[in-house]
Amino acid sequence: MIDVAERLRFLSNAIGQGHLAKDGINAVFKCPTCQHKDKLKLCVRLDTEMWHCWVCGSKGRSIASLLGKFAKNHRSAWIQRFGSVEQKKFLDEPIEEEKKVELPTGFVPLVGDSIDPDFNAVIKYLADRGIDDSDIWRFRIGTSTRGGCRRRAIITSYDNEGNLNYWTGRAIDADASIRYLNPKVERRDIIFNELDINWNQELTLVEGPFDLIKMKGNATCLLGSSLSTKHALFHRIVENETPVLLALDSDMRKKSHEIAKLLFSHGVNVRFLNTGNYKDVGEMPQNELLSAIKEAENWQPNDRLFHLIRNISSGSLL
Repeated sequence: MIDVAERLRFLSNAIGQGHLAKDGINAVFKCPTCQHKDKLKLCVRLDTEMWHCWVCGSKGRSIASLLGKFAKNHRSAWIQRFGSVEQKKFLDEPIEEEKKVELPTGFVPLVGDSIDPDFNAVIKYLADRGIDDSDIWRFRIGTSTRGGCRRRAIITSYDNEGNLNYWTGRAIDADASIRYLNPKVERRDIIFNELDINWNQELTLVEGPFDLIKMKGNATCLLGSSLSTKHALFHRIVENETPVLLALDSDMRKKSHEIAKLLFSHGVNVRFLNTGNYKDVGEMPQNELLSAIKEAENWQPNDRLFHLIRNISSGSLL
């Protein structure tokens, strides 16, 4: 067990007075970089040591890196007292800066006319999936005219400051050996297109960017099918008490219940969207999707138990 109080005292002495959040494991401080007036926007998780400022976007994966950036004279003392064996071994080595995400080589927005056959092939691929010009503008979709992302639809993501933080390139050819290309960053640190999110409204969570395009309202994607206390998106939802509409693929019902249980336990209201006979929201006709959103029911703790009971195989035990 970590000593939360001791860690909080140390950090308060190093970077300014902090306070423990209601979950008992996250601490909030004024960010030494942006010094947002009267607001504690620098969030530090005292067990996993991940930290992130919701104003300026500064972030890292260890408190040693936080102190190395903002309070260098306290970094060695932190590592000596709380650091891992590896941190103590490399105590005097500098902390690497977070790598910035860059657009693929030759990236161009999918707007206007082009004589490039690959450019036009991507446009046709999107049109065949029901993605029109308004969707292309809204989700800032492009392609590449050269390099490894040719003949790929590239959906870009931007953080709350308008900085590129992720992209995914979907191959338009069925025989492509790799369907998706993505930057090499830790996905749990990414809030996909946070620039477009209103944290004061119900937020729909889908699995991938192409599912996200189908959602016309306030939504983001998990870049997978998991959400845990290590994800930046989880902390942002809990911090704002943002209600959630879960709209994961039909074969991810068990994971949906686990996510709902986690959010519900932190005071977040959750609704479940039923995709019916469709695999995911991306396959649903728009009119049926809108009806499903309206009919989505609030999740309750017993829902998870009932789901497990319904899926018990004959002869198996609970």
